[in-house]
Amino acid sequence: MSTQPTTDAPAVAVTVHPAQRGGELGKPLAHGILTSAETVLVPDPPEALASPWKRYLVRISRSPGDGKDSQVVLSGGLSLSAVNGDGITAAAAVLSLISPSRFGVHVERVSPARLAEGLVRHQGDQWAVYAELGFGVVRPEGLAPPEKWWLDALTADGDVSSGAREYGERTCCSSRTCSPCP
Repeated sequence: MSTQPTTDAPAVAVTVHPAQRGGELGKPLAHGILTSAETVLVPDPPEALASPWKRYLVRISRSPGDGKDSQVVLSGGLSLSAVNGDGITAAAAVLSLISPSRFGVHVERVSPARLAEGLVRHQGDQWAVYAELGFGVVRPEGLAPPEKWWLDALTADGDVSSGAREYGERTCCSSRTCSPCP
């Protein structure tokens, strides 16, 4: 796995949880990256985060921290994308937030081409790519190698990109920090 570059952006920790009755957080399903005030990207998501029909809550907080300065936002949509080409195999779940995060994202515009170049250079390590692009990435400690459950499932649906550029467009263009998009 690539070494994570450092960034001057404030570190923001993101976890995705199933929404329980009464709006309570369930156990964390995955860690993510705040890619704009309205979007979260989850690199190589677990299968438990694959249903657009489930309700998910996103906890966003400054990191490191004690959790007191955090915000919980309901996700209003989920899209899955994957790539198997250009020497990389990776996937992402992109969640749209119902209301903007107060933590925001302070990066210059990112293009799908820059994202694709980073994906190839870092061999699909999205945590390293987003850190290099200036996002306040918090790579979770002890992150397990990704399960490739999505490879067969998304290939059957025609949702696996054959190259990093197409994948970059699919994952980047849902964020307001991305342009130009086709």
